Amino acid sequence: MHIKDNLINFLYDKNYFINIYEEYIHVFNYVELISLASNKIILKLEKFKLIINGQELFITKMIPNEILIKGSINSVEFLYE
Repeated sequence: MHIKDNLINFLYDKNYFINIYEEYIHVFNYVELISLASNKIILKLEKFKLIINGQELFITKMIPNEILIKGSINSVEFLYE
C-alpha cells in the first residue's frame, strides 16, 4: 500500500482500516485484544473478529484503538458473529 492510500484511509474517517504488509499488519480502531500468542492473535472489531495466524507474532505498537503486529503472517481471517 502506498502513502496515498494511507492518506485516503485517514481522510475518509472510516470505522476501521487494516493494512497488511509482508511482515506486519496495522489495525486502526479495534475494540479489544481477545487473544495473544506467538502463533495467533485475535482482535475484536465493531462487527467481526480478526484472526491473524503466523509464526513469531508480537505486538510492536499498541495504543488505544491502534495496534501494529509483526512476524511471519500466514493468514488473516474475518469471523462474523
